[in-house]
Amino acid sequence: MADNTTLNAGSGGDVIASDDIGGVKWQRVKVAHGADGSATDASAAAPLPVNLVEPTSVFRMLVPSSAVGANKVFFDLFNATGSGSTLRIRSVFAFVDSDTAVTGTVGVELNLTRTTAVGTGGTAHTTEGTAFTALTVQKLDPAMANLNVNITARLAPTGGATAGAWLGQRWVFTEETSAPAGIQGALGAEFIRNGGTGLLVPQATGIRIVQGAVASVGNIAFEVNFSLQ
Repeated sequence: MADNTTLNAGSGGDVIASDDIGGVKWQRVKVAHGADGSATDASAAAPLPVNLVEPTSVFRMLVPSSAVGANKVFFDLFNATGSGSTLRIRSVFAFVDSDTAVTGTVGVELNLTRTTAVGTGGTAHTTEGTAFTALTVQKLDPAMANLNVNITARLAPTGGATAGAWLGQRWVFTEETSAPAGIQGALGAEFIRNGGTGLLVPQATGIRIVQGAVASVGNIAFEVNFSLQ
């Protein structure tokens, strides 16, 4: 059969566009937009109107400054089965604590990985916390719902937080009198940046940051922004 179809072929009716697929006619249609009573063909000059909506459930996880250490897991964030959501990690930054005096340092290797099990030990996160020394998850909009109880974070877990895929590696220098350390303290070392594609963390998985095997001195803090979808 041929493409296109003539309506009421016996009396010369209109021809409609169609595609013959395996002997079956599929009608071809054009996309249009407009208010009731009007229609504008979609084109490069008149594209479909789109309203990009930012997610409303955006959280900020603040990981307080803590001492570095060989192979140390600084924190984990885990999305357990039952949360009903996928986490979109919008940014991950490490910040050198430049008001802690250190000398004779070497750089600190930091690794971002996925996790396949929730962290244990250490200190569980607080929500809407006020202490500057505790890991806390804050709502960037106070009116939004609380974080689901199946989404948890932990400061310096001593167990669990089983390593998954390796996602990134950065080096920071913790000498407070060093200009590069000062810049890192102000701007942060980014693993995932705001405005990027984001990192998806489905249920039963998480993320962590762990130091490399080389010991050093100094303190580092972290900031993680994430949304739910």
